[in-house]
Amino acid sequence: MIGRPTGRGFPVEEFLQALTAQLDRAQDALALKVSGTNRPLTWALKDLSIDLHVFVEVSDTGKVLWRSAGPNEQGASTVHLDLTTITAPMVAENSFAYHEDVDPRPLEQLGGAAPLDEDDARKLEWMGVRTVGQLRRLDPLQVQAVMNIPVNRLQAALAAAAEPAVVHQEVIERDGNRLLALHGANLAPTAKGSVPEVRLAGTPVEVVEQSPRRLLVRPLPTHVGGPFEVIANGKRTAGVFDLGPPAGRGGGTP
Repeated sequence: MIGRPTGRGFPVEEFLQALTAQLDRAQDALALKVSGTNRPLTWALKDLSIDLHVFVEVSDTGKVLWRSAGPNEQGASTVHLDLTTITAPMVAENSFAYHEDVDPRPLEQLGGAAPLDEDDARKLEWMGVRTVGQLRRLDPLQVQAVMNIPVNRLQAALAAAAEPAVVHQEVIERDGNRLLALHGANLAPTAKGSVPEVRLAGTPVEVVEQSPRRLLVRPLPTHVGGPFEVIANGKRTAGVFDLGPPAGRGGGTP
C-alpha cells in the first residue's frame, strides 16, 4: 500500500526561475571560457525539452503548484516544457517596464480604510496588475464587470493610491552637505509652482528638489533623526527619518 505523498509542491514560476537561472549560469561559464582561455566556442544550447511527471495542485492563495511524482505513484500528469532562445529586444518587448511605472509600489503597500483583500489582489494579479500604477489606470466599473471585484473596494483602493507615501529614504552627500532623499509616491503637489511642506522633527526644512516619486530636502545641522511629515495636495504622510552619525564624525560608539 502506498502512503500519502509528503513531497513539497513548488509554484510553477519558482521552478522556471530556478531552471533558467542555472541555464544563465551555464551561459556565463561559456562566456568566461571564451574570454579567459581564448578557447573558441564549440557548442551552445539552443533548445531544451523536458517532460515532468507531476501532480498539479492549487494552493489556498490560488497559486498553481507542481509536486514531483514519487516511485510507483499513480495518477501523475505529464507536463512537457520546451525552452528556446530569444533575443534581448524580444525580452524587452514582452516585459513590463517597472522603471517607467508612475507608481511601482506593490499592491500590498496600499493602506486606506478598505484595502483590497487577498481574493481581490489575486484576481488583479491574474489580470497582470501588480503595481499601484497599473491599478490607477483601470476603470473600476469595468473591473467589477469582468473580475467581480466590488467597485466600492476598488474606489477605496484608488483613493488610498492617491495618498502621499514614503517607502524608502537615503542620505545623499552633495557639496559637503547632507541631504535627505525621501522616495515614494504622490510626494509633489499637482499645482504648478507649489512646493510640498516637509517637517523633520517638527521643524520645516527646505525642499531642494521635488518630483512625485522623490523629495530631496535639506536637514538642519542639528537634525539626526526623529519623526518626519510630508504634506502634498492637502494630504499627509509621516514616518521616521535617520541621518546616521553627524558629518565629520565616526559611526562608532564613543
